Amino acid sequence: MKISKIPVTLALLGVLAGGAGCEKFLDVNTDPINPVDVNIDLLMTTTQTAMGIYLGHNVLGLSQYTSALMQQIINGRVGTYGLTGETFNNSWQGLYISTLSNNEAIIEKGTATNAWTHVGVAQIQKAHVVSQMVDMWGDIPYSEALRGSQTSATNFNAPRFDDDAEIYADLFRLIDEGIANLQRTDASRPLGGDDLIYGGNRDKWIRLGNTLKLKLYNQVRLVQDVRAQVTPLLAQNLITAADDFEFRFSTGSGPENRHPGFQGDYAGSGRENGVNRFFYDLMRTTGGATPDPRIPYYFFNQYTLNTPSAIADYQEGRFITVQFGSNGPQANTNNANVRTLQGLYPIGGRYDNGAGLAAGATGASARGNVPQRFITFFARKFIEAELQLMVLGNQAAARTAFSDAVTASFNKINSIITTTNPQDAAQSYTVPQIPAATITAYVTAALARYDAAVGDEAKLNVIMTEKYIANYGTGTDVYTDYRRTGYPRIPYSDLPAYPGTVQTGAFPVRLTYRNNDLLTNQNAPAQPNVTTDKVFWDR
Repeated sequence: MKISKIPVTLALLGVLAGGAGCEKFLDVNTDPINPVDVNIDLLMTTTQTAMGIYLGHNVLGLSQYTSALMQQIINGRVGTYGLTGETFNNSWQGLYISTLSNNEAIIEKGTATNAWTHVGVAQIQKAHVVSQMVDMWGDIPYSEALRGSQTSATNFNAPRFDDDAEIYADLFRLIDEGIANLQRTDASRPLGGDDLIYGGNRDKWIRLGNTLKLKLYNQVRLVQDVRAQVTPLLAQNLITAADDFEFRFSTGSGPENRHPGFQGDYAGSGRENGVNRFFYDLMRTTGGATPDPRIPYYFFNQYTLNTPSAIADYQEGRFITVQFGSNGPQANTNNANVRTLQGLYPIGGRYDNGAGLAAGATGASARGNVPQRFITFFARKFIEAELQLMVLGNQAAARTAFSDAVTASFNKINSIITTTNPQDAAQSYTVPQIPAATITAYVTAALARYDAAVGDEAKLNVIMTEKYIANYGTGTDVYTDYRRTGYPRIPYSDLPAYPGTVQTGAFPVRLTYRNNDLLTNQNAPAQPNVTTDKVFWDR
């Protein structure tokens, strides 16, 4: 069986990158419509676009569904934990066919032509994508995958699923090789504007490579002594607030180039998602008597009144949602025009100024041009806080990194306000910056919670709870962090369900494979038990 290609694209780029169906597993076909040989710069653009989609917070991406598993949003596709071999088809195929296959072609072509900057970037991108896939699925095709794009290599039609721990070990080698290639002075050509992430800036890619290594060492800290690796890395050049690893979307809607999550929740009348009650309650209460000041940036309440809505499954003032596992009379009612939607952060939706929209939100209600975040400066600081606390035992350094992380998470919102210009006159509303005094007050309260926590595990809970809130929109890492640490505690996994809801199955500790690939690849394993078969680094 061959993979038949279907276009999956941001129209701004004018690039085809897609696939569906599988006969020749992870192969790249000769297609009379699509060119066999593509310019290496165009491949870079294609790869990064696909990465933004298939790792992203949208209907095709992993972050949307893992965010739902982690009780941040409500999404019908994983509304019960009853995952099947079809649940993650789009993400699995898109990451292999549109992302990794094109990325592998960059490595192959760049190596043949001494385009070492392109090669180094592609190697770091590959390490990031593969690490995310291992985090989600455990064992995956790696050493024998993607060979169909290499004319000089054996074409593996049935690649083995490599051991997840062995893949991780090789990713550190791959990152180091990528950094070395970025440092070479004999590159045959520069990488410029076709690099949609860093514009060809080699120093930023090197900083990202170091940061990615730090992140992966942190993720394996429970199964490997990483002190010798972590200590020198903390002294290396790591990403700064100006180096967030993210894919930037634009405001264009004809052709469509807005954040795909915005397209699903605002431009699409059906609305892909709601907001989970647990997440909303957490942000209302974490800071004590004062709700989290990020709430109006995170969630947009369409409902214009404070009176009860006849079609609300759950309502708190203007906040309306359907509860996860609800068995109430309004659980299946169409509430598309009254439910609370995801806001400016993370999908470029509307800031909640308290007025709502009586007719419901549309694609014209906001701009949808926020980036899809992968690894941010604030995430780096949360990682440092965890490592300093749990690996190096440096209490003072952990507290400082935690303070820096929370501060940076607020600064990221203010940066989005500045760079995306959501206060468009056409939308008739203004998005205010979060005042410095408000940020200081929240950070002070967070540090007080941290200081009051007794013992490293209790302090880690404070760190991970704040990271959980800040990483809204990067669901893959939220899902990984919870499985590694157990924090924050979420309903339906180790907490009782809310009143009016039912337990909907055991919490999945990994994702399901695509059934069709298991059936057509004689070297594939059986579908795992997703409630017991853990990824190697899992607690």
